[in-house]
Amino acid sequence: MAEQTPTILVVDDTESNIDILLNLLAEYEILVALDGPSALEILEKQQPDIILLDIMMPGMDGYEVCRIIKARQDWEDIPILFITARTDEASILKGFEVGGSDYVTKPFRSKELLARVRTLLGYKLSIDRLRYISVTDELTGAANRRAFFTRGAEMFAQAKEADRLLSALMLDLDRFKAINDTFGHVAGDIALKAFVERVREQLAPGDLLGRLGGEEFAVVPAKRSPDEAINLAEAIRRSVEARKIDVKGDIIPLTVSIGIAFSDGKTESFDALLSVADGQLYAAKHDQRNCIHFLGQSGKTQKPDGQTGFRKRR
Repeated sequence: MAEQTPTILVVDDTESNIDILLNLLAEYEILVALDGPSALEILEKQQPDIILLDIMMPGMDGYEVCRIIKARQDWEDIPILFITARTDEASILKGFEVGGSDYVTKPFRSKELLARVRTLLGYKLSIDRLRYISVTDELTGAANRRAFFTRGAEMFAQAKEADRLLSALMLDLDRFKAINDTFGHVAGDIALKAFVERVREQLAPGDLLGRLGGEEFAVVPAKRSPDEAINLAEAIRRSVEARKIDVKGDIIPLTVSIGIAFSDGKTESFDALLSVADGQLYAAKHDQRNCIHFLGQSGKTQKPDGQTGFRKRR
């Protein structure tokens, strides 16, 4: 996870308060909204790390804004620090009941405000880190097995509902055991990371890449036709083959075998789709490696037509 300057959304209808907060929080990236609806519009476009939210605002007050934010699954984990002139117990308790994380009172005490902001930013960073770890393969940065199958099943259901074909690519780095045995496990790790980088270069936003285990990976392209999925597989194959890796002076070539499957009306589940792709990968590995196999409309295994590089054994 790359480090970057935290972003804070300040929601307050009083410009003098905003000026004070901008000065106090100068080390952070600040987004400003003068009312609740404007804050929600900002959230649709950009998610801050924390929100400083005034309670007393005309129209939609801070409590209602907080309720709306916490009702959204994609917003609910953003910590909300209420800023208020109210100090009575009922008002403060209500802030916590609607989902607030903390509060500070006006007029602002600069050290207290900064301390509470830093505490919430630390909390948000920890939550983000835990979420990242829970869904990401630590070595390569691809989705881990659990996250891949969860998201893949969602993509399968969405494609089925839209009556749209879905493709699945199973990828296996060729002769990976020989790399580990000959050059060591550090070289193997470098090879896996380099491989994923080259796969990512060919992907578009929305495409899903996961590591299923060892040197086996899978890609689910988002909204691509079968021909486009085949072209993607060939682009990946060429990219992996084109660039060798250098590990302490040892030049190591990499190639990948790929099996592709396409869903149809008879495909019952995402697991079933992957099973077909895995069968095609098995065929590719036992054919010549560094090639692509897919199940054509005839029900027979095929290779892409009019493309070179499939017959050269590696």
